Amino acid sequence: MKITNLTINNFRGIKSTSIIFPLDSRIICLIGSGDSGKSTLLSAIEWVLCPTWNLSVTDTDFYNCDPSNPIEINASIAEIPEALIKEDKFGLYLRDYDKVISGNNDDEPSDTGKTIITVSLTIDETLEPKWNIITNRTEPKPISQKDRRMLSFGIVGFDYEKDFLWGRNSILQKYADSKDVLHNAFTQAMRSAVENTNLDILDKKISSLNEIGQKYGVSFNGDIHNRLLMQNGLYSTTVGIFDDKVPFSQRGLGSKRLLSIGMNINAFENDSLVLIDEIETGLEPYRISSLINQFRNQFKNSGQLIMTTLSMSVLCECCVNEIGICTNNGGIFSLHSFYSELDIKDDVKDDIQAILRCFPEAFLCKRVIVCEGKTEVGILRSYDKYITSKGMPRLSHYGVGVVQGGGGDRFFKLAKILHKCGYDVSIVMDSDIEKEESIKKEMETINIPIFDWEKGLAIEEQIFKDVSIECINEILAFVIKEKSLEHVKEKLKTNFNNNLPYKIEDETISVLEDIDEKDRIMIGTIAKKKGSEWFKTISKGECIGNIIFSQFDALPLSCHLRKQLNELQNWIEKK
Repeated sequence: MKITNLTINNFRGIKSTSIIFPLDSRIICLIGSGDSGKSTLLSAIEWVLCPTWNLSVTDTDFYNCDPSNPIEINASIAEIPEALIKEDKFGLYLRDYDKVISGNNDDEPSDTGKTIITVSLTIDETLEPKWNIITNRTEPKPISQKDRRMLSFGIVGFDYEKDFLWGRNSILQKYADSKDVLHNAFTQAMRSAVENTNLDILDKKISSLNEIGQKYGVSFNGDIHNRLLMQNGLYSTTVGIFDDKVPFSQRGLGSKRLLSIGMNINAFENDSLVLIDEIETGLEPYRISSLINQFRNQFKNSGQLIMTTLSMSVLCECCVNEIGICTNNGGIFSLHSFYSELDIKDDVKDDIQAILRCFPEAFLCKRVIVCEGKTEVGILRSYDKYITSKGMPRLSHYGVGVVQGGGGDRFFKLAKILHKCGYDVSIVMDSDIEKEESIKKEMETINIPIFDWEKGLAIEEQIFKDVSIECINEILAFVIKEKSLEHVKEKLKTNFNNNLPYKIEDETISVLEDIDEKDRIMIGTIAKKKGSEWFKTISKGECIGNIIFSQFDALPLSCHLRKQLNELQNWIEKK
């Protein structure tokens, strides 16, 4: 069973949404910031496919707690259980997927199209849920609790303890006709208890009843004694899963979650639709890796898994086409998919996959700074420490993450994709490539601000142009430590010829006090040259940033480096 599309109106934090789930992946991992509606989406699916006759509905389940606007949840399902598509069930209520998606009122199934049925749940101010099968061409037909139980559907939330006890809300119910099995087992056990329980002590307490009966004209046919009474449906105990002599419910959190997941997935002969909220709960990273790979085997050809996560470990294990990004703007919920929503070329797809592995935390943020290169990423990490030392909140406080976007024009493509998927995005980049100026303007027209350096300059050149003499000397000392004195001497001498704006003393190189702007920029140009870059890694960029920000407050407010970082901070702090 597989959900193809879903509409939700006035349910909890979702005022309205219409979602088309990607057809090219049977595993969907929902991510998004807090209160974006991930868990609400799972609850909506759970409610519309609920196999019980009642739901615990309150006014707080309505959007804005307003029951005057009814809850409506419609879920379209493909790979329908055979028992439900017989003519005496819902065979006349089948629909064509492509027609439904396109909004065609004639949703009659075609010979070649994908066939679906649509389950509809409505709840008005009476708080009474009503389930129907709907089409565009017929009146709704109610679907009973018994028929909904035929749906191959399971959910793993935070009440998984129930899955280890035989009972109405346990997944164990799916493994047998457990109502009759348990009823017969309990009845037999109670009858045995009735016959074999020794209540002699209680019998002695009532031995005087014969005398009392004689006094008050009550006769007895035999000896008065106590006996257990059987009352249909009333039992004082239940049946649970034990591991040897220990209840499985006493095992570790991770083991219980894993077994609950496996039980839900394998509860049906046909592969299930399974919902898992915060899949990482209780699981070590190695278990997460193994579990997600098992999912891919399990759901390779049939069934569907929809899970939510707040974990970088989970995100690192997911493929690009398995990610769904949730956003919620004033109750308008959206689900974005890198594949189904956007036309991504293979090279960009690979970039996104690489970023998922290297910068997973950024995809879990509301807002993302896309950096052109590794140096910028490292410097922004150092900047994060700097603003914290000033008593200001970290970038994460504002829901801001940082990623490296890649060379060429790939970081532009990444920024556009993230923007379309609901992220608030900005770019930090160089200004040393003339042809990129028109793309910068395009970015700003779609509300992606650019924080760049002076025209013609890369970040290395801007740094050496703006920072103090002391700061330049500290950076040169760092490069000498990393590369060697001979390397730095050779690079400087080759580029400056005989007009050297620096001096060498005691294994150190220091620039002259009267070094001009042109020579400052030249040192930056040397630092960025391909093949011998001085700090084109994240870690080295962070070290250079530490040197810069140790003296950052002394920089003139008018210098470009400080102005751009101040403007970036304004973007970070905006609401």
